[in-house]
Amino acid sequence: MNRLAILVIFMPVMAHAADNPSFNAVNRTRSEIMELYATPAGMTTWGKDRLGDNTVPPNENRPVRLLADGNCVYDIKVVFASGQSDERRGVNTCAVDHVFFPASAGPATPPAQRNARSAVSDDPSFRLTNRGRAVLSEVYVSPTGERNWGDDQLGNRTLAPGKQTVIRLPRGQCIYDLRSVFANGEATEKRRLDLCTVTDLRVP
Repeated sequence: MNRLAILVIFMPVMAHAADNPSFNAVNRTRSEIMELYATPAGMTTWGKDRLGDNTVPPNENRPVRLLADGNCVYDIKVVFASGQSDERRGVNTCAVDHVFFPASAGPATPPAQRNARSAVSDDPSFRLTNRGRAVLSEVYVSPTGERNWGDDQLGNRTLAPGKQTVIRLPRGQCIYDLRSVFANGEATEKRRLDLCTVTDLRVP
């Protein structure tokens, strides 16, 4: 078998591994997780319980198998034995090994057991640079799947061409859409940005 044939055989396997959205659900509460739902971000229904007949006891974890179909961004909901529920929106499950409930509890996996995917930060704040020729007058950043853009992140400020500013966002959420509006009326949008893996963004 020649080298070309070997590459043809192994390339699909490598692509599959890179886009694997499966993850471990980690329960850091005192109540057992009875149900878990994971649907592509923005869906209006939660679909089936991914745990089936299983549960996730306190301080334990359970693998959640998702179809490797190219989608990585999921909304996740868990229901506890206490009756309470917890939701995570726009999680890039291809970029993490563990999803923690509650989000503020993780990560708890020892560093020696984490790989590069689980070491991703949960801080979506970033530095924004205006590379256009017009003044940047408005910037909107909203979680992917939201129906509105929310508040202008620049507030009363503007950003001149070539200048930078830091956009502060709350920890936990990673997948965002960004809309930039310039003083000349032009606007650009960037979709499904994993801001937990990005520290610098340039617009347009």
